[in-house]
Amino acid sequence: MNALAVQSTSRLHELIIDRIGAGPFRTWFGETAQLRVTDTGLDVLVPNTFVGNWIAANYMNELVVAVQELRGTDEHVVVRILRSAKSVPAPGPHRPATSAPAPRLLPRRVRSSRAALRGRLDEFVTGPTNRMAYTAATQLVREPGAAFRLLVLHGGCGLGKTHLLQGICNGIAAAHPTLEWHYVSGEEFTNEFIAAVKLGNIDAFRARYRSVDVLVIDDIHFLVDKKGTQREFLHTFDAIDACGKAVVLSSDRHPRGIGTLSEPLVNRLIAGMVVEIEPPDFSVRREILARRAAALRCAVPDDVLTLIAERVTRNVRELEGALFKLVAFASLTKDPITMDLALLALDHQALRTERLPDPRDIIGHAGGRFGVQPEQILSRSRDRTVTVARAIAMYLVRRHTLLSFPEIGRLFGNKNHSTVLMANQRVEKWLADDATVRWRSLDGWHEAPVRGVLAGLQQESGLPAS
Repeated sequence: MNALAVQSTSRLHELIIDRIGAGPFRTWFGETAQLRVTDTGLDVLVPNTFVGNWIAANYMNELVVAVQELRGTDEHVVVRILRSAKSVPAPGPHRPATSAPAPRLLPRRVRSSRAALRGRLDEFVTGPTNRMAYTAATQLVREPGAAFRLLVLHGGCGLGKTHLLQGICNGIAAAHPTLEWHYVSGEEFTNEFIAAVKLGNIDAFRARYRSVDVLVIDDIHFLVDKKGTQREFLHTFDAIDACGKAVVLSSDRHPRGIGTLSEPLVNRLIAGMVVEIEPPDFSVRREILARRAAALRCAVPDDVLTLIAERVTRNVRELEGALFKLVAFASLTKDPITMDLALLALDHQALRTERLPDPRDIIGHAGGRFGVQPEQILSRSRDRTVTVARAIAMYLVRRHTLLSFPEIGRLFGNKNHSTVLMANQRVEKWLADDATVRWRSLDGWHEAPVRGVLAGLQQESGLPAS
């Protein structure tokens, strides 16, 4: 691409961002589609029909206006599938030719009976922060492996990833009873693989996982630092993908931010449909509370539901926990739920108005302070500087968030909870002894009082002083 084309494309990106916002642009164009300015207008190159249909239905007018402003004349916008070079339908006068039909899965044996999973798509409360993920999930249930063969949902704890994954499985079981699906956590996949290797049953393991029509793995970030398991999963994914079947994954981070995942695996993941789930907005939080209260058959006044929805903002799990605590308190005291009872039952931490810090931001600031990358902090490196940065970061995350020791361990590259506990005890001892910490960066060794280091990091991260 020559310099003029690069400049033209860069300007087009700016015009589109002005109209649809940086977040939607990053999701649909920055990581999913490619924009190519041609002599006749604009080609939007997408990896599958789902992405093409979404862009055509939601952003076609904005694209037309942006390219017209760029070129100063009426221009054509065409959405094309990269693999087939066919166009997907677009609304209105800019509708290109009909795309080629997507491959369909062949029926398989009826899956073996198992306990039903809890999550259901029809019970998932949608809003601006999760609607894209929900739409992708429902599309996959309608046509498994047709619109796209890989769906990766990522976001923080308690935002509904597991609910959607289980809802996909239940939806496929209802809509396609002859298809074989398998739902497993990243930890279970790893443990089964290790056991198969030790017992010499690797062929049976591969046959079980590679023969399914839809493989669903929750918490794929558990594979961090497990090179053998990563290789096995990559081969499993390739085998499933080659047959036109579907893989659905969840992670607490975007694939590029998952610690030490191998580059080939990261490249496979980002080539799929990668969708972020963000914390729910007020309307979603309020609706979730209303539905949970109805399910509990408990009369909760509207003003109390509104109070909880306004104050508890981080995730659905914390939101439901506040409601369950209130209901339990009312049951024990045998009092009706009122605003006064809610204020009494829910402590200041559950109803705090300020937003709790993102632990990933704390890790980033700690890495910057000691001159190491966040990926090094999440790794198993025993380098002195990395271990100091890791201990400081774990201490601050424990002190300034609601995460438990096991949750912090998973966040830091699936460390054992005892590792987190010892790191906190180590920092507390430094503080009690007024100790200094030493670390090495590119310009040599440094030494500073641990209190000063913590105070500086808390200030940089916007955390309250200890």
